[in-house]
Amino acid sequence: MAPKEKTQLSAQVALRPASGKAFNSQTAITSENIGDYLPAPETVDAARRGFEEAGFEVSNPVGMSFSITAPASTFEKAFKVKLVADDLGGIKITDRKGGDQTYELPLESLPKELRQSVAAVTFSPPPDFGPTSY
Repeated sequence: MAPKEKTQLSAQVALRPASGKAFNSQTAITSENIGDYLPAPETVDAARRGFEEAGFEVSNPVGMSFSITAPASTFEKAFKVKLVADDLGGIKITDRKGGDQTYELPLESLPKELRQSVAAVTFSPPPDFGPTSY
């Protein structure tokens, strides 16, 4: 099922560190090593500007990331993907072949200048706790 068009969706943008250090979902970023993963101020500015130009509302940066918010159609146009709502109320991306679904948006459709600043863009999965019916 596709998300409703008027619904505003938000995704988290993780920026490339100024140090050049790579990270992934298994990287433990702590108060002791956060400095190794912070982006340069010009990277933050370029990425925020790029997403604003693409039609997203952009939050203030926190640490190494910021959020972007827009209707589903803006995400689909900018990232050239098809979004679907999962059974738990989360938003996922369907791959181009219509098979696998993921929370992480592909970066290859973004303009080169923006792609150079961004490490990842992802929707947050819904929590797997709490009430399941009302």
